[in-house]
Amino acid sequence: MTSRTLRAANALLYASSVLLVIAAILYCAFYKEMPAWQLWGGVALSIGAAIWGLYYVTLSYRVTADEISYHSYFRCRRRLYWSEIANAELESTDANGLACCHITLHPREGAPLRISSEVLQLDEVQELAEDLRSKGLLPAAPTSDAPPTDTPTS
Repeated sequence: MTSRTLRAANALLYASSVLLVIAAILYCAFYKEMPAWQLWGGVALSIGAAIWGLYYVTLSYRVTADEISYHSYFRCRRRLYWSEIANAELESTDANGLACCHITLHPREGAPLRISSEVLQLDEVQELAEDLRSKGLLPAAPTSDAPPTDTPTS
């Protein structure tokens, strides 16, 4: 299995959103007449936005030959060794031209770990699914070897 790090697809968007919220609050604080309660509300909003954005900016899954680990806020939150995984599930949908892929890893003990293209890059999640297939944790991909459905005309 190739060692790699999967990061949030829109980390730059989250970071820039937080910076825009903070810039707007600073602009209002320095250039607008605001009551103290509004100023403190803006400070609370900035702190909340920073916590929200920092989660997505630091969110990552690290895949190695031995394990997969989930990281956020600069800490390892969860570590699963491949040998601990009892089974894995793959859900792929394509609704209205929007593809989505979810991998759920079920360890023998403890809560499952869900990896989703709702936050990560779709291609990276699909590559991880292929790696899990090669390790035997996921069943082989369905093939389209079905016989043709067209009836011959005589």
